[in-house]
Amino acid sequence: MSQEERDARLGLTGLTGAERAARVRLLTDRLAREAAAARAALWEQRAGRRGSRDPAAESD
Repeated sequence: MSQEERDARLGLTGLTGAERAARVRLLTDRLAREAAAARAALWEQRAGRRGSRDPAAESD
């Protein structure tokens, strides 16, 4: 994939330097939030699996 194709996919074509930097910052921030949410969901899923194996938690 060429640089022009990557820029087009990211919505960076036709932007000034400052606009491009702002767009990259927005994309980077969004990616960081999505990654943090995915990590949190994975930790929650793993904790849930560990909790379900606990015999004391299953007997009420």
